[in-house]
Amino acid sequence: MASSTGPALEQLLSQLPQDVAADVRLVEQRWGTMRFANGVIHQPHLERSRDVSLRVLTDGRLGTATTSDLSLGGIAALIASAVATARVAPREPRFPGFPSPDGDRARGVAFSEATARLSPEDQVLLAQGALEGAESAAPGSRVSGVVNVGSEQLTVANTSGRRGTTRRSVIQSSVLVERPEARPPVSGWSESAHWRADRLDPEELGRAAAARMPRDPPEPAKPGLYRTVLLGSAVSDLLYMLGYLGFGGHAEEEGWSCLKRHRGEALFPKILTLEDDARTPATLPQSIDFEGLAKRTTPLVSEGVVGEAVTDLVTAARLGRSPSGHGLPPEAPFGEWGPIPTRVLMKPGAASVEDLVRDTRQGILVTRLHYVRVVDPGKSVITGMTRDGTYRIEHGEVAAPIRNLRFTESILRVLRGLEAVGKARGCFADERGFSVVTCPPILSRSFRFTSSTLF
Repeated sequence: MASSTGPALEQLLSQLPQDVAADVRLVEQRWGTMRFANGVIHQPHLERSRDVSLRVLTDGRLGTATTSDLSLGGIAALIASAVATARVAPREPRFPGFPSPDGDRARGVAFSEATARLSPEDQVLLAQGALEGAESAAPGSRVSGVVNVGSEQLTVANTSGRRGTTRRSVIQSSVLVERPEARPPVSGWSESAHWRADRLDPEELGRAAAARMPRDPPEPAKPGLYRTVLLGSAVSDLLYMLGYLGFGGHAEEEGWSCLKRHRGEALFPKILTLEDDARTPATLPQSIDFEGLAKRTTPLVSEGVVGEAVTDLVTAARLGRSPSGHGLPPEAPFGEWGPIPTRVLMKPGAASVEDLVRDTRQGILVTRLHYVRVVDPGKSVITGMTRDGTYRIEHGEVAAPIRNLRFTESILRVLRGLEAVGKARGCFADERGFSVVTCPPILSRSFRFTSSTLF
């Protein structure tokens, strides 16, 4: 996506009052969303957008404002709003100002022009492929899901002379296969993401979702502590939450990070290695953050040893560190989250899913987690439930489907009980590919399920 509005950023910066420093972000997006339900494609959505986010620094205070109006009047109103916000904001006495062009240079990352230019008709065919894959594997089932395809160009400029641009291409899809008439109802789930549309197979996603749907009525299961095989979708939820609760810059400087007291400690088994790397093709690549700083590989957990929290300009100043290149848009809700890892990768192991199951004499296999929420951030306690394919494991084999279980559990405790890591990684992302986790399935000796359900 070639930007035609880059000069508007220069014009904006030139109109700032003399005593005001600033950085500004232009985000240009092109998205297509094809949803399907009851075996029919519906609610097609095509979107083109351009948004500008301005952050100003005046008298040691930061203020932000956003607009999609790039006219002269819109830019003037944007500047006035940001300056007015800064005047009532608390001072940031340690804020160093906006970065100059010196320092790390951003490197190019993988991008698919073909994916970015997929037509609506092409996107319909992708959704149709997901439907056909599921229906062929589970005739008579109800199939729903979504295929999201698009691209984003981020351009960042500041009054210190720094300029940067990055592009990313995204395809993301999820498929749900159900038999609601069964008693109790049963369902299966599959999802994936990639930066190249030709590397994601919607038909295979449909077949995989159908394969995870129980064919027999799920049996009741008792709550308790189980050895648990978690497939990639479930692992991605745990790692996303850990990134926010344990490696977020705001959590660190405000004191509620679940890992604040464990920096440099061998807290996890050596088989656990996590990093944040937005440049690798194994994720949805992005070369700069929303403050224009170059993205680079950031260790989070190195063979079980806990690394530092990630930072942006504000949190780095408050913590007395250098920024790690994890700045998000400064406006809400991103500014409230603060810097967090958004491209988490888990190092794969050597086990297949069958190996993980075979190593589990008695336990549970979980396809994915649903409605995950934070209970105690300082202890990494979350709550939620299993969904769309939960099975009992007995004598190293998947024995029977079971009804879903609710859980209230510490992410740290689950990962400290890590016994084996799978070798096949999947890429899991939100619908616009803003936050991405690339991870394999795992086996943990310790996952606490607190109650059972009727389905």
